Amino acid sequence: MGIIEKQATKNAIYSYLGAGLGFFIVMWLAHLLSPAENGARGLLISYSALFAQFANLGFTSVTNRFFPYFRNKEKGHHGFLFYAIVVTLIGFLLCYIVFIFLQPQLIANNQEKSPLFNTLIFYLMPLTFFTVFFNIFDSYLRAGYSSVIGSFSKDFLQRILILIILTFYFLKLIDFKFFILLYIIVTCLPTIILLVYIIQQKEWHVKPVRGFMSKELRTEMVKLGTYSILAGGAGAVVLNIDAIMVNSLLGEEKTGIYAIAFQIGTIILIPARSLYRIMTSVVAEAFKKEDIKEIASLYKKSCNSQLAIGILLFIGLYANIDNIMRLIPHEYASGKNVIIILSLGYLVEMATGINQVIIANSKYYRFDTFFVFLMVGIVIIANLIFIPIYGIIGSAIATAITVSANNFLRFLFLKIKYNMQPYDFNSFKIILIAALAILPSFFIPFMYHKYIDMAIRSTIVGGIFVLLMLKLEAAPELNSKIRKNLKRFSINL
Repeated sequence: MGIIEKQATKNAIYSYLGAGLGFFIVMWLAHLLSPAENGARGLLISYSALFAQFANLGFTSVTNRFFPYFRNKEKGHHGFLFYAIVVTLIGFLLCYIVFIFLQPQLIANNQEKSPLFNTLIFYLMPLTFFTVFFNIFDSYLRAGYSSVIGSFSKDFLQRILILIILTFYFLKLIDFKFFILLYIIVTCLPTIILLVYIIQQKEWHVKPVRGFMSKELRTEMVKLGTYSILAGGAGAVVLNIDAIMVNSLLGEEKTGIYAIAFQIGTIILIPARSLYRIMTSVVAEAFKKEDIKEIASLYKKSCNSQLAIGILLFIGLYANIDNIMRLIPHEYASGKNVIIILSLGYLVEMATGINQVIIANSKYYRFDTFFVFLMVGIVIIANLIFIPIYGIIGSAIATAITVSANNFLRFLFLKIKYNMQPYDFNSFKIILIAALAILPSFFIPFMYHKYIDMAIRSTIVGGIFVLLMLKLEAAPELNSKIRKNLKRFSINL
């Protein structure tokens, strides 16, 4: 547990620092770029993420699940990295061929509603290449319990560099085209950093070891990889289809508004992402040892802590939503309800803990593929229904419904298969505490100065929430960490 807490803490630090930087970047992007420019930028990221997920041919999941069987530093982990690189290169080449065939149609589809995106499309494959190899190198390092460098380079350093190029753009030292070029370079840089780190740590083992991999192990790896191609690809569709469908149905400008709102709404998920980075390897190791009791304990602790943190972020966001909207141009006003609805959907995901990590690393990993395909169907149908009626708010509704339904099914699955039920009376106490904490914000007079208003609301809501959490012992794991930090300032609660 020591390595979990140590790395999870470091990941959380970089994630929260990155979140603060990310929030500032989103605000600045809204002011410096037009909705159409933000829409083109968002589409480029969405398409590259989609291609990258297919390009790894499921090997990220293979790494998460099977690396414990290869782990042996003295023997170069039996050439595992070699297989990862070869499979990923094959996957990327296949995706590049698909892109060549799809490019004319992709350009034609965006010619009317997203002409700016078509001027940037040649960046798509380079960005995909670096994205897929970042994912592979990051999963390899996480499997070896070195998860911090990925979080530092992606969540922190990359955003510092984005702020620098935004400053250049603000000072009019560069135009939009050069800004996008630098933006792509900065986005690709973490992959180079991970590569250098792997070499420096003497983990660059790219010589295959013959005779180690049994036929049974190879068969299981191929099976998991096949299912993961389907599940990962479908999952990427779920994560990125909203922006693509908004663009297709409403155009580039609405896509830009949605992209900014989406980035704010996903702040809720930051704690979960930092936890997943280390938990994936730990759960895989526990399944290797068939330690179901330990997995159930991790599941319960993750649900309790993530519900507490997620609901605090949600009520803080909800209490300050009007101040947040005052921070960005009026053109983005229609994104207000998008932020609230998306953050509520992602709160459900936070509250269900590491359910996906457990299923994906269990012998029932095939069922995770079924769940993800069901999500694809739900999100596409829901978007087609709600976008024509409610516009970008409709897409937020579709995403929230999909995320909530999927996590409810995963909860039921773990209850049926493993009899894991992570909730208790503390879960109810956390929800009640959140309701009591946000109540005063409805009676605080709205102040002219947005920063003062935000500071006062956040202090009151956050202070009441933390105080009640400590007094009612609603999240024991989280409370012990809070008390430990408060003692440094001679505060005992």
